Amino acid sequence: MKTTLEKINIKNFPLKWVNLDSLTDSDGYKIEIYLIENDNLVKGLITMFHTLFKTVKNRVKIYDLSWWDFCLDTWNPNLDKYDYELEGKSDETKSYLRMLKESSIELAYSGICRCNDWDKFLKIVLNCIVNHTAPYSPIFYDDENNFFFYFHHTGSIGFYYEKQNEVVGKILNIAKEEYDVR
Repeated sequence: MKTTLEKINIKNFPLKWVNLDSLTDSDGYKIEIYLIENDNLVKGLITMFHTLFKTVKNRVKIYDLSWWDFCLDTWNPNLDKYDYELEGKSDETKSYLRMLKESSIELAYSGICRCNDWDKFLKIVLNCIVNHTAPYSPIFYDDENNFFFYFHHTGSIGFYYEKQNEVVGKILNIAKEEYDVR
């Protein structure tokens, strides 16, 4: 049985032009791609992902500085420590932590993963983001085509690229035809 995520033995984010401390200070171009229909943000964002990245999604990898600390309720401020047990967590956090355990992502893992089941992964992660269980999105990137993106709780994708190439051009064209681009 394939796991949802597969850890890749690469710890450092490979796109040197990206400022991980402040993504907006990266040395590339940025557009924001918004859903036109906001009835179901999670479903809409999953469809947007497949629509925009259908030809390259098998090359897209996911980076997170701290996979296990993604959800806010893993932090226990009363004890001043992290707690990854399922008891007392939101449904979104429980689903996310179960996915990490099932995928054998060890505690304190910082680095890159490959996704083996985009629909399952995105449904879990986007529910965390849209419902404010997680304060931020992991970074999704394609190092071959030199772009990255993230999801936002408002129903948008922030898309960054260093320079336009054929693949980036196709993604930009689809975005302009299908979504609200700003």
